[in-house]
Amino acid sequence: MKRRYLALIALLPLAAQAQDLTPAADKVAVEQAAEAFAVRPLDESSPFFVQRESAKFKLSQAGQQRDADANVAVYPKVKNSENSASAMVGRFFTDMFSSIHIGRMRQDPTTESLTIEPKSFSVGDRRELDTTYVVRNNTNKLMRLDFTTSQRIDIITRDASGNVIDKWSDDRAFKPQEGIIIINAKERIEYKEAVPTRDMKPAQPYTIQADVIGYPDYTVNKVVTPSP
Repeated sequence: MKRRYLALIALLPLAAQAQDLTPAADKVAVEQAAEAFAVRPLDESSPFFVQRESAKFKLSQAGQQRDADANVAVYPKVKNSENSASAMVGRFFTDMFSSIHIGRMRQDPTTESLTIEPKSFSVGDRRELDTTYVVRNNTNKLMRLDFTTSQRIDIITRDASGNVIDKWSDDRAFKPQEGIIIINAKERIEYKEAVPTRDMKPAQPYTIQADVIGYPDYTVNKVVTPSP
């Protein structure tokens, strides 16, 4: 009887300890289950997060505007100016290798041409000459030209001394409003105008100049000489 009583006394602390541990174990199990079903925040460094944010930006107004701007090339008004990309590259290599001449490494962004018809004429037979002025976009992007008025081009005729005998824009009125011309990739704009011959003299050379207003590097000159 005494031994049985001592055994019960020895088991009481173990039973109490087991009862104290049961609630803690249950709490741990509940926390683990809740953690398994918890919604974790996205890892901002993961490819999924980056791709999702990039797609959202492209669908936004700012993203669409950025894509539109990326497809339009705005060229310097003077293609071979000191601030153009080709000039800066040329200066860089010229400074390094002063004895080496750096030529043009690629085609110009634009090509300009001026055609005058007829090629042979006399002042008595022709009162006007037909001119065709062309600016071609040689790049793979849209080209944008900005203007401050409704005038886009001008055609000036000069004698051998450089005196202006006719200016196409003199007898025309232009609106003071801004405008834009977009030239598609590999396409061109073309202007057909007439140049008078009333002030020309036979057998004397005359220079006809065509240019885009505000873009002096797009200027083209053609010399004509009326027949005697």
